[in-house]
Amino acid sequence: MNKPKSPALIAAEAAQAKLDACLDAQANFRLEAGAGAGKTYSLVAALKKIIAEKGYALMHAGQQVACITYTEVARKEIANDIEERPAILVNTIHGFGWAFISRFQKALRQLVLDTADEKRQKLIDEAGGIHDQRVDYSFGFFGVDEARITLHHDDVPAYLAALLGNPKFQRIFASLYPVLFIDEYQDTDPLVMDALSDHFFEPRVGPITGLFGDHWQTIYRKDYELTAFPHVEGIDKGSNFRSVQVIVDVLNRLRPELMQEVDDPDVAGEARFFHCNSFAGERVDRPHARRELPDTVLADAIARTKQTLSDDGWNFEPATTKILMLTHNVIAAERGYRTLASIYDHKDALVKKEDAVIAFLVDMIGPVCDAYAAGKHGAMFALMGGIPTIRKAADKASWRQDMEQLAELCVNGSIGQVLDHLKETRRPRLPDRVAAHEEDIARLGPEVTEDEPNSLKRYRQLREVAFSEIVALSQFINGFTPFATQHSVKGAEFDDVLVILSGGWNHYNWPKFLELCEAENIAAKDKGGFYRARNLFYVAISRPKRRLAVLATQALSATAMATVEKLFLAENIVAVPLGE
Repeated sequence: MNKPKSPALIAAEAAQAKLDACLDAQANFRLEAGAGAGKTYSLVAALKKIIAEKGYALMHAGQQVACITYTEVARKEIANDIEERPAILVNTIHGFGWAFISRFQKALRQLVLDTADEKRQKLIDEAGGIHDQRVDYSFGFFGVDEARITLHHDDVPAYLAALLGNPKFQRIFASLYPVLFIDEYQDTDPLVMDALSDHFFEPRVGPITGLFGDHWQTIYRKDYELTAFPHVEGIDKGSNFRSVQVIVDVLNRLRPELMQEVDDPDVAGEARFFHCNSFAGERVDRPHARRELPDTVLADAIARTKQTLSDDGWNFEPATTKILMLTHNVIAAERGYRTLASIYDHKDALVKKEDAVIAFLVDMIGPVCDAYAAGKHGAMFALMGGIPTIRKAADKASWRQDMEQLAELCVNGSIGQVLDHLKETRRPRLPDRVAAHEEDIARLGPEVTEDEPNSLKRYRQLREVAFSEIVALSQFINGFTPFATQHSVKGAEFDDVLVILSGGWNHYNWPKFLELCEAENIAAKDKGGFYRARNLFYVAISRPKRRLAVLATQALSATAMATVEKLFLAENIVAVPLGE
């Protein structure tokens, strides 16, 4: 006797049938797949359908299906699932974009000229102008000399979007890639998405396009609404193969417009909400943390909650349980970069690497030192833009000496000492924006001047911080946070998850978010903050497979508690016992 299909599988098959129908009708579509729905499975299934039906014809015509991913991890996963079939090109937006635009050198040189700001124009003038230089993309920062122009990371999607505005390049694009899939469409560069919408979707031309993602799982985009792309059919995938029924019930109450079915409705689990409204002592008001618990009481609240859960059978070994601390100051202290966090009013500048110095140190210097320490010299030189010219033994010895000094400074030195070393050796060279700060300090002197901009004052402070805090920040970004640009938690799953909602992050006001969930209309000024918090809350509470607990440490109003009761139900709400 065959086992009946699970509710989640029935919902998934219904969505896949609609997707297949769109492919057969050569219609654009968007698959909206909530947490645990199996988005990548649907994408790979669609690719396999195309391979089976059109793979040979595509290869014979010199064409490919282009599948653009948001991360390198996703690229590898999808490419592996389709067994690296040549009819499918799987690449990140930067890899794919550069592969397409790099063949149009004359057009790229013109774009460099047309889009140059004052700083870039100065560099162009110093190099003798733009003539017939080769345009390359390897270092990730802009540069120009008499032989070569190197593009910044952001130039690649911007120039791709610009070229897609030209009918000539539209025709070339469509002839090469008759089918285009975009994974995590909601996080794909807005310029690229706008170009596709304006030049392909709206006039109903160009490649058949499939968008895969979930607008509730975008964290960084400023547009949090479901974008109404013209002539793109919406398909909702209402399944959840990850979480048990009691957790999916919470998700469905939070998001009733995308109801999910579970794989096995009979599997036991739990979803509880812990609050600290019982605290009768004096609360503290900090920037972005109103009516928060004092530090010692906050630590006690976390400990008491963990103890309660442990008594109920939770195992807080990292292999089974994930603690997601959706607060920044507590994390910074625990992870070892408190001084860095104190310098930045907007903590997102750290975690999102919005500051050019932080981005350079985390993305370039840290990995370079790691590669050197591991003896992976090829990887080290690749990070720095290519293998250098080494003509004699002295060149090799010079490189070794410089890298040994850099590695030592990364362990025991300050950020300023690391930057001073790089200024002298140019291995690797400082990005333009970092070099500009160094030039400003050299011009103004070692002491802070009265009229210098806050960005330079912050840079002076940054130079005094131990480089070990950069190492700690990098570890946090790459493995310990749902805010990581690599989406290290989005897409991940754990048996049990404890989510801690506290203050200290300017973009996430948890009490206000819970209050606004009860509002019929949200004021325009509050929408951005509400959607940012909602999306991150959704991502966090949808990670567990079996057991979910949420702890809120700030005082919650009656309105906020009404939301909590609606989501978790009264019998699953727990007051943490705290004294004065």
